Amino acid sequence: MTDVSEDSTPAPAWPAVRLPWWQRPSVLALGFTVLLLGGALAWPLLRMSWAPPAAPATEQGLPWQIRPGPQGQTSEVFGLTLGQVDLGGLQQRWGDDLKLGLITPVPAQPGQPPALEAYVEQFRAGFITGKLVVALEAPADWRHAALDRVAGSEVGDGGRTRRHTLSADDLLQARRWPVAGLSFVPSARLDGEVVAQRFGPPEEKLQGPGGEWQWLYPRLGLVVVLPPAEGEGARAKAVLQYVTPQDFELRVRTPLQAALAASAAGR
Repeated sequence: MTDVSEDSTPAPAWPAVRLPWWQRPSVLALGFTVLLLGGALAWPLLRMSWAPPAAPATEQGLPWQIRPGPQGQTSEVFGLTLGQVDLGGLQQRWGDDLKLGLITPVPAQPGQPPALEAYVEQFRAGFITGKLVVALEAPADWRHAALDRVAGSEVGDGGRTRRHTLSADDLLQARRWPVAGLSFVPSARLDGEVVAQRFGPPEEKLQGPGGEWQWLYPRLGLVVVLPPAEGEGARAKAVLQYVTPQDFELRVRTPLQAALAASAAGR
């Protein structure tokens, strides 16, 4: 298995009013709602080289330590094995620190199932801190039905999204739903130089209409979203998105290319 280790050398808050193309659910294909702009203003705009602390230590669970399994069916990152871990496993690890809910846009979009997501607000990946969002793969009909049985809800992002609390019975049933992917938003500023240092050169780079970049690493099941160099989006945070390598085409590359084409056609 491949381990993008600490010594490797070169060889992806709530949505905005109108989401940039790379932040829309159809692009991420995972239902992620933790995106770039929301936390950018609250966190210090620091640039870090992701260098380890002064005291020597062997850190585990770092963002660049990715271990794909045989035939890309699994991928280990942050101590989680994508392709095997489910919500129950996450709850055992994080307990009450893991927040779970069904996410819907405001206003509601008829016929569109809600996304089932969990997140850890203050997540530590070794010596790297940030926010972790987990997309869970539950059937669309179950999500629709669960939405009718929610125990409550609250509006977020100035009224643009709503997070619904699952009923007790649905919460128990949801424990068996597998993790589809992860999205990590590091607290520290992240740029292309650091990404290349830690992950190596990407197989492909896709640039959006706003100047943002998607760095694609299909063998690792990784896409790194870097904000544009200028404009309002330049204050955004980078996002690292993880899926199993075998799911990369379906969940990442194909939706990204379709979104780019749609964005270009709409200009």
